[in-house]
Amino acid sequence: MKRRFILTSFILLGLLIALTGCEGGAKVEEELEATKAALKLTKQKLDTVSQARDALLKQVADLNKSRDEAVKEAKSAQARIDELKGKFQEQAKVIRELQDQVQKMQATIKKL
Repeated sequence: MKRRFILTSFILLGLLIALTGCEGGAKVEEELEATKAALKLTKQKLDTVSQARDALLKQVADLNKSRDEAVKEAKSAQARIDELKGKFQEQAKVIRELQDQVQKMQATIKKL
């Protein structure tokens, strides 16, 4: 009788331990699923951030290209301005020389 009682107690104790393990396992399983869901959400956010970063990098590249083209055009325009300035100075010199000649001719005409 004692043996049966002890055997029954051990069986019940084993079943209680097994049930406790199953409940703990379910809790661990729930935590694992929650962690998986959080990881999936984090991956989605990371993908979104990566796409935004790629779009911004493309914008930066486009802006750098536009800036480089604008600098090139500005240098070209400055070279053209310098060229025209030189021509203007040459023309101004020629006009001054012609004005001097006209004044000399007028002075000569007055003397005659």
